[in-house]
Amino acid sequence: MSSIYKLLGNEISISSANTVVNSNLVRVICTTSSVITFAYANGTAYANTTMATSEVAIFQKNTTDTIAGSNMRATPIAYRN
Repeated sequence: MSSIYKLLGNEISISSANTVVNSNLVRVICTTSSVITFAYANGTAYANTTMATSEVAIFQKNTTDTIAGSNMRATPIAYRN
């Protein structure tokens, strides 16, 4: 079954800390196994997890929180109406 996403912006690289257009919900694809890190606006990391090669995940975060991960791209998305 296919997933349905409401896109709120363009896909971007998250090789450095990024709020992904201040989005609460972010679709992330990992092209090579890597760790994704979540941080508060002040730069303090609060969580991380490993994503496998070709894995796609949806993460919820605060709008000012950043995410970063090597070999990853992120797209801001919306909750389903």
